[in-house]
Amino acid sequence: MRAVKVDAKGPKREELIASGVTGAKNFFDRFLGLIVRRKLKNKEGFLIENCSSIHTFWMRYSIDAVFLDKKNRVLAIYNNIRPFRMTPFIKNSFSVLELGSGVVGQTSLSVGDLIRFI
Repeated sequence: MRAVKVDAKGPKREELIASGVTGAKNFFDRFLGLIVRRKLKNKEGFLIENCSSIHTFWMRYSIDAVFLDKKNRVLAIYNNIRPFRMTPFIKNSFSVLELGSGVVGQTSLSVGDLIRFI
């Protein structure tokens, strides 16, 4: 699955955020998240649904996190979350897209943007 930023000016102006997005399929995937996974490559992502806060306890690398509402509108972005940290609770967050550290900075993604998963 891919994640693209949708531009209000039309589909021809979409921007690729992540080319390889996998998701948490069950309770253990959600619970363990990226703890047991290898470091994300550039443009890889991990999507967790029903999520309003994340942690990086026991991880060995930093990540970027993009919190989304039910319509996939960006509510908050956290860059370079180092291991053994926790984000605050994000009101109205439905999912979070975790990306490799620095990936969000390579895009024009900002709060209020809409992301589409295809």
